[in-house]
Amino acid sequence: MKHFTADFETATWLKDETFVWAWATCDIETEKIELGNNIDSFIEFCKNEKNSVFLFHNLKFDGEFIIYWALTHGFKHVQNKEDIKDNTFTTLISDLGQFYSITLYYKKDKNKHVHKTTFLDSLKVINMSVKEIAKTYGLEISKLEIDYNAPRKRGHILTEQEQDYIKNDVLIVAKALNILYKNDLKKMTAASNALNDYKEIISRGRFQHFFPLLDKNVDNDIRQAYKRGIHIFKPYIQRKNSRRRKRARCKFIIP
Repeated sequence: MKHFTADFETATWLKDETFVWAWATCDIETEKIELGNNIDSFIEFCKNEKNSVFLFHNLKFDGEFIIYWALTHGFKHVQNKEDIKDNTFTTLISDLGQFYSITLYYKKDKNKHVHKTTFLDSLKVINMSVKEIAKTYGLEISKLEIDYNAPRKRGHILTEQEQDYIKNDVLIVAKALNILYKNDLKKMTAASNALNDYKEIISRGRFQHFFPLLDKNVDNDIRQAYKRGIHIFKPYIQRKNSRRRKRARCKFIIP
């Protein structure tokens, strides 16, 4: 399965409309870069790279264009695996609006094989800007600049400066992810990479001993606290033995 980084450049100068005027992908292993100037050609490229994974650095932004494309091109959103069929798509989006994945399922081929494209969020793996990634990982390339608000029509032919800009964006993230992949850090988020690494350090048998599976109801309650717990610190004054003593009470709530 191939892994690519990907990026969209979109119209920002229109009041009531936007569209993808440039896209780029970079093969994380070979660093081969592909370019295009509309979302249709991007989806076609993804479809031809059967069962590949594409990572956007901030899937919440770019993913909305993919979802809109799917809904306007005969795809149906489904929630359950058993409902997956030709021209459907699934999403993993938290109730807090965090985008984790989008998967497009295309029509079966003549051998009745289902081909899909999975889109993930590299920002969940490397939580820093593209500019910061280049510096932090000591890369020989850096993020470039363009005029985002310059008007560009649909079908705009990318200038050399625009090509260099979007190429660097996908290449920087690809180089950083390749470093992680070579160290077997291939999970969907930085947290899952850390957990998997911890399991390997203490051995999976010992992990299950110290962290056994919980009862379903207990697990559900704990996950609510883990996801949206808030600590409210309320100092108060209590009189005791004619002296004032400051104490603190910590109240835990789940909104």
